[in-house]
Amino acid sequence: MDKTLRTPFRSLKATFQSDLLSSTFTYGSLAFVRLGSSLILTRLLTPSIYGIFAILMSIAFTIELMSDVGPAALVIRHPRGGEVAFVHTIWTIRLARSILNFGILFACAPLIAHLYNEPSLTGPCRVLSVLFLLGGAESMSYILAQRNQKARIGNYAEFFSNIVMAVAVIGLAIALRSVYALLIGVLLQRAIYTVASHFFYRDVGVGFAFDREAIREQFRFARVVTPSSILTIALNQYDKLVFLRLFSATLLGIYSVAGNMLGPVRSIIMNNARLILYARCSNYFRTDRKTARDRYYGENKKLLFLGMLLPAIVAGFSQSFVSVLYDPRYQFAGYVLMVLGLGTTISAFFNASENVLVSAGLTHAVLVGNALTLAALVPASLLGYHFFGLKGFLWFNLAALFVPLTYAYSQQHRLGLLKLTTELRWMGMALATFLICLLLSHAFLAIVPQSWLHLHLRKAL
Repeated sequence: MDKTLRTPFRSLKATFQSDLLSSTFTYGSLAFVRLGSSLILTRLLTPSIYGIFAILMSIAFTIELMSDVGPAALVIRHPRGGEVAFVHTIWTIRLARSILNFGILFACAPLIAHLYNEPSLTGPCRVLSVLFLLGGAESMSYILAQRNQKARIGNYAEFFSNIVMAVAVIGLAIALRSVYALLIGVLLQRAIYTVASHFFYRDVGVGFAFDREAIREQFRFARVVTPSSILTIALNQYDKLVFLRLFSATLLGIYSVAGNMLGPVRSIIMNNARLILYARCSNYFRTDRKTARDRYYGENKKLLFLGMLLPAIVAGFSQSFVSVLYDPRYQFAGYVLMVLGLGTTISAFFNASENVLVSAGLTHAVLVGNALTLAALVPASLLGYHFFGLKGFLWFNLAALFVPLTYAYSQQHRLGLLKLTTELRWMGMALATFLICLLLSHAFLAIVPQSWLHLHLRKAL
């Protein structure tokens, strides 16, 4: 190969091997894929189907976290995390947990349907239970890749499996016009992702093992992880579960559509924080604690700006997105998306602060932060609903997010790791970005021809 061509090729290859780029590229690209499929699916499926699907995924998520013992975090952090016996033992524990989760959801499907007063939930619950078996069959390769700072392997596998899922779900929705189209698509994505995992780190592979030290370490680690995961369940599912009690399944479907639109943005922020920022912060404190604060603020500007500004932009343009892309039945999703986007901006500040605290050795920060969030969220949302209805429910939920952020900043300050003026300046930038985008959105909707709105795809389908 000519040297003039080889250099750009190597540069491009190195760029796509960057964990930050792979995370941003995959989840950013998936945002467009999910948006495109959503435009079609919302015209093929009713809002109530999305509401049912949201309930099912909430149930699966709850069972998953209730049994979480933190296998990924343990393998990444533990000195023996690269040893075959250690990895196989953790895989064995994870497989047993997955089989248990499958049995619980399959057996409890009628009870779940009864609790929601939806007899039709029994069949979909049992179909969804297979998701746990697929997860248990996955190898440990993606976790080992994260440990070795090659998270791009899992990122790209997830990207391609989601592309296949998007195409499959559209075809299934045309044929079935039911929640089973979404469920089968989710199972297909997980199956592809699981099969792909076995093509990496084949020298380690999978196998049954019972290393006593690994078992002790896993369950010792679970004593911290499990309580935090239980609180995470309450935080992530509280709004959906309470929403269905306070409002209709149709409104829950609209709420879920807004959440799905924001999902890729949240994924980018959470993935970058979990796979990149945490590793960097841990390295700062391992090598030179005295310079950790300055390195954190100096070396992570691009990553932090992405987390702060991206959801602010989406929140600002939310009504334009929904008005142009979705049919009138989903119009209120624009308002919901705006509030959720602002909430995600606040959460981005908290997630960054949380990573600094945990890296500095304050491991209970996650647990305390989750407890404070839940303690603020429950009364805030109910008060908001009582006095202002649905909009009050949304805005008071957002306000509750300042409670854990205040706690995180206070702990950062106590450890001498906070630059408050920098944080406030970044918040100002995020707020200004939102307001500018909001003004541009209103201006756009004021001048755009009505024929451009809602794309009129429903008639075409």
